[in-house]
Amino acid sequence: MREPVVLGGISRHREHTGTVAVAATVLFGLAAAPAAADGVPDFRPEQWGLQAVNAQELWPETQGQGITVALPGASVHADHPDLVDNLTIDEELGSNDGDADAGSAAAALVAGHGHGMDADGGVLGVSPDSVLLVIPTEDRLAAAVRHAADSGAQVILLPEIPEGSDLTGATRDAVAAGALVVGPADNQADPNVLAVGGVDEESELISGSPDAGAIELVAPGADLETAGPDMGQVQVTGTEYAAAMTAGAAALLRSAHPQLRPEEIRAALVEGGQEGPGGLPSLHLTGAEAQASGAAQDVPLIDEELAEQAQERPSVPVWVWFAMVGLVLALGIALIVVWVRRSSADPYGVKAERALEDAEIAAQRAAEAPPASRRKKGGRRRRN
Repeated sequence: MREPVVLGGISRHREHTGTVAVAATVLFGLAAAPAAADGVPDFRPEQWGLQAVNAQELWPETQGQGITVALPGASVHADHPDLVDNLTIDEELGSNDGDADAGSAAAALVAGHGHGMDADGGVLGVSPDSVLLVIPTEDRLAAAVRHAADSGAQVILLPEIPEGSDLTGATRDAVAAGALVVGPADNQADPNVLAVGGVDEESELISGSPDAGAIELVAPGADLETAGPDMGQVQVTGTEYAAAMTAGAAALLRSAHPQLRPEEIRAALVEGGQEGPGGLPSLHLTGAEAQASGAAQDVPLIDEELAEQAQERPSVPVWVWFAMVGLVLALGIALIVVWVRRSSADPYGVKAERALEDAEIAAQRAAEAPPASRRKKGGRRRRN
C-alpha cells in the first residue's frame, strides 16, 4: 500500500465546476446545476472516486439514511469534523486507540459528511447519511464481526485481515443475520465476503493487488481524498479503501431497496458493474441501481401473503372467544334475574308495611284479652 500524502487540510481554493459542485448541491438539496455557484470558492477537494462510481446519481433518492455500516477492528479520530455527526464508537471489545488515521480514512470514504458553512469543506463519503458503527478491537475481530451483526448493522466493512486468521464462521453468522459483508480482496477466500480490489484513475489494478481470481469486484482505490489526521484531508491508496467505497455503495442500495436480501444487493453491485481490468466488474452505481430496481420489482416491501395470513388467522384461539361470549351471556342473565326478583318481590314496600301493621294489631289484642282461669289443685269435683 502506498504511503498516504497529507494535503494540508482544506486550504485550497477552487471554483465550482464539474461534477463535484453538482454532488455538493444535490446532497444539500440545492439545484443540480452549478452555474448559480460560479465565482463562489469551493473548499472541497476533488474526489474522483465519487465521480467514477457515479454516487451522486443516487443522492436525490437516498444518501444512505437508515443504514448502519459497521467497521469492526477499526479506530477513528472521534472528533474529526467530517465524521462526528455520523459516528458511534462501541468500545465493548477494545479501546479506540489503534491506527485512527487508517480507520478515519476508510470511515470517511463510506459516510463522510463534510463540514463548514453549507458543508462546503471536507470530504463526502459515498453514503453521507449512513451511520458509522466503529468497534475497536485488537485480537477479537471475529467477535467484533458478530457484535456488529447483533447490533443491527446492515453492512459490515472488514479491515485487512491478518494472515492466518479465519473469520469464515463469524462472516457466515453475520450474513445469516442479514448483513452484507464487504472486505479487501486477498488470497484468503471467504465465500461470505464481497472481495473488492482497487483500481486507479486509469482503471488499472493498484500495486499489490491479489490475483484476479480472488477479486469479485473492483472499485476506486488509489489517490482517494479522505479524512486525515489533524482534522484535515489525506490521499490514500489500498484495497481496503476500495472496499470502503463499495461498502458505501452497498449502504445506498440497501437504503433504496430495504426489501432486498444481502445476497441480492451483492449481486446487484457485481452484475451492475462496468467492465474493468481483465474483465472484472467495476463498481458503478447507476448500473447497480438498475439491477437492484429490477430485483425489487418482484419483492414487495410488505409480504402480502404473510399479511393476508395474519388477517385471516385470529390472534386469540376460537375456544377462548366462545368462553368469553358464554361468560358474558351468563353474567347478563344473572343480572336480569336479580333485577326481576328485586323489582317484583315488593317494589313499593306494601307487603312489609302490612306485615308491620298485623304485628301491631296482634300485640294490641293480646294485651286486652282477660287472663285465663286456672283450677286450684286439690278441689273436689261436682257430680252430675
